[in-house]
Amino acid sequence: MKKNKVSISNPEELEKNLQYTSPVTWISLSIVTCLLIALFVWSVVFKIKDKVSGKANIKNGEVTLVIDSKVKSKLKEGQKIYINDLEGEILTFINNEPVVSYFALADGEYEYSLEVEVKPIEYLIK
Repeated sequence: MKKNKVSISNPEELEKNLQYTSPVTWISLSIVTCLLIALFVWSVVFKIKDKVSGKANIKNGEVTLVIDSKVKSKLKEGQKIYINDLEGEILTFINNEPVVSYFALADGEYEYSLEVEVKPIEYLIK
């Protein structure tokens, strides 16, 4: 590709060859920049609810959850958990493992679901 070379001999010709950026362009650029900054701040500061599901093993009414370590760090005492449309809650933590309320279900493996609060930026950092 060949580039055009412009020779300028006096200041009047310089003004003809310069390209100006209009105020509308700067305003548009400023608005887009502000929106991107606001989106970033929102994704770092605010939290949204996300539904998490997994496997729960029940033996003699005692529930053992199979949970990802990232999700486990977001669990809190009193948080609701659902197994087969039955509602329970996380009572406490022992050795960083959640202790879940009693479920009157037969021994076996079940699907559980619960809601955790997640910062939107965490979806990008996975």
